[in-house]
Amino acid sequence: MPPKADPRDWDRYFRPGAPRRSGPLRALANIILICVTLGILGGAALFAWSFGRERASQSAATNASLIETSNAEIITRTAKALASTAIRATSIASATSIASASASASATPVATPEILLGRGSVTNGGNLRREPVVSAETVIGQVCVGDKVDFLEQRTLTGGALWYRIRLSGTANDCTPQRVMAGSTGWVSASLLTKPTP
Repeated sequence: MPPKADPRDWDRYFRPGAPRRSGPLRALANIILICVTLGILGGAALFAWSFGRERASQSAATNASLIETSNAEIITRTAKALASTAIRATSIASATSIASASASASATPVATPEILLGRGSVTNGGNLRREPVVSAETVIGQVCVGDKVDFLEQRTLTGGALWYRIRLSGTANDCTPQRVMAGSTGWVSASLLTKPTP
């Protein structure tokens, strides 16, 4: 059953200055207004985000260029310091060498050449050693078959092993990458060499 009509309804709803009821048009206007407001807020947020991102990239580029410039300045200062240190060290070294050369020239007699026991050559390739001891620590390098040698000293060890201190005076064909250069001196077992000839 429909509600009873109240005679005051007419005055309440239709008198001049009475509050108006919202209809579908008013609801549509409210929805449009809310959408426009949200659009403006979203656009402002997007603009602020892109502007902040652009400023951050500019700031990062500025920082990178500042770091690069400061690194270049540090490298330049370091290079200058090293160059001045090298110049000072060179001048000190040259002064020291001049002083030691003059002192040695006046105090040291001229060295006499070593007396040769003879000359010969290598018959079996082997090790040139710092001393006549068979050990990995004493190896200087390799001598090859056909190398020419000068005999400088002879030593017989306990047990009868004969060793010669030699100077390599000439090299034959390359036999190994570990071979010694001409002018090298060291000890070699007599079993690797010819007998010394005058």
